[in-house]
Amino acid sequence: MSAQRTYFSLFTEEEQEKLHKLEKQRIILRRKPALWIIASTLFLAVMGIMGGVIEMAEYGNSVWPYVIMLVAVLGFFGFVAWITFKFPDRDSLSYKYKRMMLRRVVPHILPGWVFASSHRLMNEDIRKSGLFRDKANRIAREDYLFGPAGKVVAEVYQITLQSESSSNRDPRTGAVIQREIPTNHFYGYFYRVHCPVIFPCEVWVFPKKKKASGETDEWALLTDQKYSKAHHIAKFESGDPDFDSRFNVYTTDPKLATRIISENRRKSLAEMDRLYASAIAVSYTENKVYVMVGYADDPLDIHLKNEIGEKLLKEHADELSRMKDVALLAVGDLFR
Repeated sequence: MSAQRTYFSLFTEEEQEKLHKLEKQRIILRRKPALWIIASTLFLAVMGIMGGVIEMAEYGNSVWPYVIMLVAVLGFFGFVAWITFKFPDRDSLSYKYKRMMLRRVVPHILPGWVFASSHRLMNEDIRKSGLFRDKANRIAREDYLFGPAGKVVAEVYQITLQSESSSNRDPRTGAVIQREIPTNHFYGYFYRVHCPVIFPCEVWVFPKKKKASGETDEWALLTDQKYSKAHHIAKFESGDPDFDSRFNVYTTDPKLATRIISENRRKSLAEMDRLYASAIAVSYTENKVYVMVGYADDPLDIHLKNEIGEKLLKEHADELSRMKDVALLAVGDLFR
């Protein structure tokens, strides 16, 4: 990008106006919690003071404290209605910004790549990757990008993996009640890179240590533990002390796995791992490389504390560049 060229200038005048409007909405949303605190505090203070006044003997028969309490109640519910219907919706703000940002920034940062709002990722694709072995049964999609990574095609999905159904028994009748209560098990990127070779065996790579705080990396730890207990899966040691201290590698054939976990590919995996502060897992199966990266907050979304402008656009442009770097590293030395 030239010194004069800014990310903001990638947008049309009409889109720039929309970005300015979204920025105003972001500022309003940032003030929303403070307004709730102020209004609730005033309401409780008025009710408490008037309640105390009513308890005083000389005001026991007075009407005016009750009038003030009624006005306070009506005013508070009027405030609730105003803040509910007047203030913009956080999800709507995010959706509008992200669609505009990806539509303009992706072609600039990732030549040849395409952003789409739909994809054909299925639960079977998650199963084939072997990287996620929790109980999720639903893919809640976000965005889909695909494009060239060297001489192959890489697909990147932003997804949430959820378990959606649960059942309970009615204590009175004993009948089974089905409830649709979605529970998130994974939130992040899912890469599928198509390769011109058939891998001689299946290999799965996981970080040895939890990298992110909270539950962000739980999916990787859970899958790693299941592979470590599987009888038909062998643990693979590359003989590289630095690599083996950082990764757990599982395979269906340790002898053939040496052809996949080559020196160049070990360097690529280590570099991929350095790119993210959360767990990243990779698998080589059939003619595809799969990569999963979890995160707590969407790195391509707005954050209410950050201004919607050039700085935020640059951060998202850098994230898109990192996304392509992962795809290129996943390809590794396939063509060497």
